[in-house]
Amino acid sequence: MNLTEMRARVREDLQDTDSENYRWTDDEVDGAIDRVVMEYSLHAPIEQQDDIATTDGDIELDISSLSGLLDIESVEFPIGQSPKYYQRTEYWAGQLYMDDEGDGEDARVRWLKKHTLTAESTTIPTDHEEIIVLGATGYLAMSASAYTVDRASIAGRHATINYKAWGKERLDRYDRKLKAVSRTSRVIQTTFYADE
Repeated sequence: MNLTEMRARVREDLQDTDSENYRWTDDEVDGAIDRVVMEYSLHAPIEQQDDIATTDGDIELDISSLSGLLDIESVEFPIGQSPKYYQRTEYWAGQLYMDDEGDGEDARVRWLKKHTLTAESTTIPTDHEEIIVLGATGYLAMSASAYTVDRASIAGRHATINYKAWGKERLDRYDRKLKAVSRTSRVIQTTFYADE
């Protein structure tokens, strides 16, 4: 499902499909979707692995090619030792530093990446698309609830209560589903460093 399809799905759940009288602008819907994609990414990021050349005599690794970087999981250097030799690293202000100096050979970087949802494609698994819909509709309903407080409406005070209750129920389901797919709920593999 691409962004256009996701936006339409969110509007469908919100019953906001009359393009002549949208309650939420496309920018508002897209903003809610983007927020949820980031939250989803923090719970269930894309696991990546790249071999990056070290610089002889330097402890810094150039990770500028790692687009959408959320976190560094490990750096194996040198590669191919048994047991594997993992560097102690420091990641600060977009720079990654190892304990040992490089020698021009590659270091194997395992890292976590943000998901994307564009007009052309997505990295979100099909069976997780409902999580994005739940979160986005929940946030938009809660925003409508806050906006309609102290404003006259045809439905009167019940419109605000209904948006709030419906939005809260969606966000509760969203939170439960996020926790269910979270990588922190998986069994964590212990990493041993060579000097331990």
